[in-house]
Amino acid sequence: MRKQIIFFLYALICLQFLACAGTKTETKNEKVLREEHFLWKAEKAGAPAIWLLGSIHLADSSFYPLPSIIDSALDAATLVAAELDVSEPETIQKAGLLMAQKGALAPGKKLKEVLPDSLYFRVDSLVSAWGIPLEILEPFRPWMVAISLSALAIERSGLSGEFGIDQEILARAGDQGKKIFALETPEEQVGIFANAEDSLGIQYLKATLDEIAVADSFVQEMAKAWKMGDEVKMRELLDSDKSEDVYEEELYTKRNLRMAAVIDSLALSGEKAFVVIGCAHLIGEGDNVLKLLEKKNYKITKN
Repeated sequence: MRKQIIFFLYALICLQFLACAGTKTETKNEKVLREEHFLWKAEKAGAPAIWLLGSIHLADSSFYPLPSIIDSALDAATLVAAELDVSEPETIQKAGLLMAQKGALAPGKKLKEVLPDSLYFRVDSLVSAWGIPLEILEPFRPWMVAISLSALAIERSGLSGEFGIDQEILARAGDQGKKIFALETPEEQVGIFANAEDSLGIQYLKATLDEIAVADSFVQEMAKAWKMGDEVKMRELLDSDKSEDVYEEELYTKRNLRMAAVIDSLALSGEKAFVVIGCAHLIGEGDNVLKLLEKKNYKITKN
């Protein structure tokens, strides 16, 4: 669940799906000038510099204004790249359709038949406490239920996709007439969960319910770490999350490799690229995107 705050698409789609049940928490519009950030420059001989921003895909108004260094880097870019172009309605519609198709159990089958009794009762207790009818979740596979509950837990803690860093960056890029490039397709992202066996989804759902118990404090810690540009704290939060271990290779290892290769090709094509992707892809353990770019002879700096 903790990395769900980084993994925007699923939270967004599921919140739309469960809009009738969710609640939005108002946030104070606190404008705090700051220069701490999660922005890196990647430089390689023969190619324009690339800027890479580690994002939180769900935020609130207190995250703005962004540090001036982010504004300057964005202004200088000719192209903005993100995991998905979530500013494009067709992308969201396609992803939503895929989620509905791939996240559904076989016709006539219900969640109660798939989950162990103890886990099913935990889901029932949670949604009952939130005032959500369990029937809404009955037709869906365990991973879809886990993502939906994660998204709702984060939303209830006060963060929203409406204020997500990706949303803001892509909106500004659109206003400035910049090219927008999607590093992945909806099929690739949805397939991470949809192509796996339900046994993995059950493990993921169990771990997600454990994480939801500490969602409020985690959301506040994550928000504070991002605003302060605190890499150590952010990495500590990410590394402490075990809920997505069963999907680790597909969620991060393989995606990092693909994204690093595409980012490299953008730079070699001559584009002055500004890349916004989840923080976990830039500072997570193992071969994150920054480390992979270093292996491609990029010099990585943070001003």
